[in-house]
Parts: sequence; structure tokens; C-alpha cells
Amino acid sequence: MKLNNIFFKFFILFSLVNFSSNTYSKDKLPEPVVWDTDLKEFFFDNDEIQDGSKIFSLETPYRALDAAIVPITVKFKQKQSENNYVKSLSLIIDENPSPLVGKFEFTPKMGDPSFTTRIRVDKYTYVRAVIEMNDSKKFMVANYVKAAGGCSAPALADMDSIMARLGKMKMKFIKTGKKGEINKAQFLISHPNYSGLQFNQLTRSEIPAHFVNYISIEQDGNLIFQANPDISLSEDPSFTFNYIDSGGPLKVTVKDSDGLDFAGEFPTSNIVSAK
Repeated sequence: MKLNNIFFKFFILFSLVNFSSNTYSKDKLPEPVVWDTDLKEFFFDNDEIQDGSKIFSLETPYRALDAAIVPITVKFKQKQSENNYVKSLSLIIDENPSPLVGKFEFTPKMGDPSFTTRIRVDKYTYVRAVIEMNDSKKFMVANYVKAAGGCSAPALADMDSIMARLGKMKMKFIKTGKKGEINKAQFLISHPNYSGLQFNQLTRSEIPAHFVNYISIEQDGNLIFQANPDISLSEDPSFTFNYIDSGGPLKVTVKDSDGLDFAGEFPTSNIVSAK
């Protein structure tokens, strides 16, 4: 009986120590040195950036399954209106070679500015969502993400296959309703989004940067959102967004760093449209 009690006490003590260690290691995150010393001033000068947790949330994996394709979602707790709306969203990855994933210009036509895309993460880092409201006030939420090697990870397919489907588009209408209601869609374009840090797996030569650097989506002449992304956006860029439906097709314009232009038009009556 005494021996059993000793083992029981040891088990309880071990569990408490292990729990405390895990909790401590996850909660004690590194200081955001790069942001504090360089990035904040570089991107936003001396602008005041307030805590945005009461306005929106940032969803990222704590430990990413694939550093080259890390999902990131910004969810807002309020809808867009003509008098009060999210004007822009800047996604920043502190430790990436090119920290600014992109600046996304939003409009009231989104209705709900919640937004999802996929990014590359080069090393353990803070990922930030900084929004600017139409009254110029800025707010931020940041998460720590454990991932590494995403910017130099090889493409998922061989170069011939990638270039054969370059620019092919797909629009998935996730939620549809009557005119004037908020609908939801996902846009995807086939593009390698080469970062300039990857190597050809056969020749071991460096692959030049070639990435999507402009995208806009509009309906009936009204802009939903537009963006100027960079190399930190993942291969085959994907964007999930909302829009107030006015009935017409969604028109997409995409440009890349090699000067190539792509365009697509997708009727909202389709469940899935592909070009």
C-alpha cells in the first residue's frame, strides 16, 4: 500500500510539472524585436496602432503542417457600412525575407470584410493583421506561428506542369442568396508564385522570382477588393471573401511580376466556375 502511494504521489507531481512546463513554454513567446525595432516604423511610420481584438480575430495554426501553405483567416465582428468600414488589411510576417504579404484594399461592397488566404512562413515568427478603418484609425492582432522553410520550399509539381496551367482560374460560390444579401466566394488562380529563393530540383539552379503582384475583383463596376501581394503569398494564391450581391458576374483581373495579365468573368448563378 505504501509503495502504491509513493507511485501515485510521483505520478501527480510529474503531471503537474509537465503541465506547468507545457503551459509556460507556449505562453512565454519571444519578444517581437523585429517588429518593434524595424517593421512598425518602416510600414506605418509613427502611426498609433491600437489593439484590434475587440474588432476582429486572427486565425492561424500555432504549428503549421506545411510552411509553404499556411492558412490565415481574419474574422470581423462588425459589418461594413458606408460610414464605418475597413479600408485596408495589411498582412505582415515579421521574420520573412519579404515581410509584407500584401496590402488588401477593401470596400463597403464586401458587406463582411472577413477574409482568408494562404501564406509562406520562412521561420518561427509573429504573423500580424493590421487594419485601417475609413477614419484612418489602425488596429492590429498578432499570432505566433511555428513553421520554417516555406519561402524556399520546392513547388508541388514540376515546372512544365506548372507553366501548362499558369493563369487557370476557379471561382467557388460558397454562399449565395438574393440580391442585396452578403454572399461568400473563393477565388483561386494557378500560379507558382516563385519566391526567388527556390531551386530547380533537377538542375539545382535558382528559380527566378515570378509571382502574382496585383489582383482585383469587382461586380457590376463596383470594386469588392484589390491587392498588391508579394512573394510571401503561397503557391496557387487563394482568396475567400464576402460581397453584397448585385446580380452581375464577378470580374477578376490578375497581373504578375513578369508582366503577364489574366482575366476571368464568373456568373454568380454558377456553383463552381472555372476557366
